[in-house]
Amino acid sequence: MQMQLQHHQRYVIEEFAEDYQARKISRRELMRRSLLITGSIPMTATLLFALGCGDDADDEPPAPTQPPVPAVATTAAGIGPGVSETDPAIQTATVRFQGPASDLIGYLARPAAAGTYPGVIVIHENQGLLDHFKDVARRFAKEGFAALSVDLVSRLGGTSATDASVNMMALRASRTDLVADLLAYTNYLKTQTFVKPAALGVTGYCFGGGYSWELAAASPDIKASAPHYGSVSPEALELLTTTTAALLGIYGADDARITGQEPMVKERLLAAGRVIETKIYPGAPHAFFNETKPNSYNEAAAKDAWTQTLAWFRKYLVA
Repeated sequence: MQMQLQHHQRYVIEEFAEDYQARKISRRELMRRSLLITGSIPMTATLLFALGCGDDADDEPPAPTQPPVPAVATTAAGIGPGVSETDPAIQTATVRFQGPASDLIGYLARPAAAGTYPGVIVIHENQGLLDHFKDVARRFAKEGFAALSVDLVSRLGGTSATDASVNMMALRASRTDLVADLLAYTNYLKTQTFVKPAALGVTGYCFGGGYSWELAAASPDIKASAPHYGSVSPEALELLTTTTAALLGIYGADDARITGQEPMVKERLLAAGRVIETKIYPGAPHAFFNETKPNSYNEAAAKDAWTQTLAWFRKYLVA
């Protein structure tokens, strides 16, 4: 039986199509990545044709313009932020616990000082829990939060540092399954003795931005959400009309596919009486926050988005 492509799966394939149209990847690579998600040649061919990526271009890899995403978080030209695992102000650990269908893996960072802290769920982009997102958790810990970076590849054994195909295949999981895993991560964080259970937030990036909206829609425990360039599914949008979470949508002005949703989402949620603000950064493309991607990283936008996210969480989780 052929799978039905869901909103976030199509979203990721659309992102691959944009990379192809920008000549960052070849058509062969576009097909390979898309097939990892659809599992169907006919479905892939039909969707790519609809996205304007028919079989009408060369199959040779283009000249490289974007280095591959590293497993280790590095910085663009040495200017990106970063907090060392050995920083004495924080404690870190890889955690594993039973989830709905498998063990769930995560990376936990918290302040070293004794006490209880607001908690933040961090959701990665479409290639799994790379070290960049562990660093994001450490940055939150440095700022006084207990942060859990999730691994949504856990059902396949966890993010692979050597095989990106495994990480992309995890995107075949249904929205229902991934939300169930995120609810389990939220409950795990909530029950830690150093976490304030009534002060939980979520942030995520790209694919994880979409699931930041999903978690805010699904969990009454989430009091604040700061999705970065995340696509809102129709199901999440309907549920968000009754959420109690304060929502901060962060977008790049040059990310037309995602930012094009912003007026509709904001209007719908304001009309429903929800707390929502949005920030759109001029000149910032998709993935502008990730300093390991020098072709998209926008230092000024990333720094301000970080400041805005911290202020949002302090307002709704700390104050």
